Amino acid sequence: MAHILLVDDDPASIARNTEAIQNDGHSVSSSSTPADAVRFVRNELPDLVVMEAVMGGKLSGLDLARSLAQDHPDLPLIMLTKADDLMSDEQLASQDTDGWIPVRRYLEKPVMIDVLVDEIDHLLPEAE
Repeated sequence: MAHILLVDDDPASIARNTEAIQNDGHSVSSSSTPADAVRFVRNELPDLVVMEAVMGGKLSGLDLARSLAQDHPDLPLIMLTKADDLMSDEQLASQDTDGWIPVRRYLEKPVMIDVLVDEIDHLLPEAE
């Protein structure tokens, strides 16, 4: 059983994803802000993080991904987002510095639950 951290400011997404991930046999913690997520990771390193790119109308999830990737390069990160709907091509391109958004999977919402669970199972360290 792995420990998954969900980071999203949408309580409905957190609830839906938590239920699916727990049904797959994993434990889940959640955070609604990047700052809380950073504190959580400092205290208890999860096996994988699933996060939203846009929280509170800002690109704070992308900043969180960069921070986590720098501090924990082996930590698998999955980004679930509607950022492509909210941002122009130029804004998105400006975030992908040198072709690098440091996540293993970038999935556009809505993501089917079985797809999310499959991606999590595939990326967990014991799956490698």
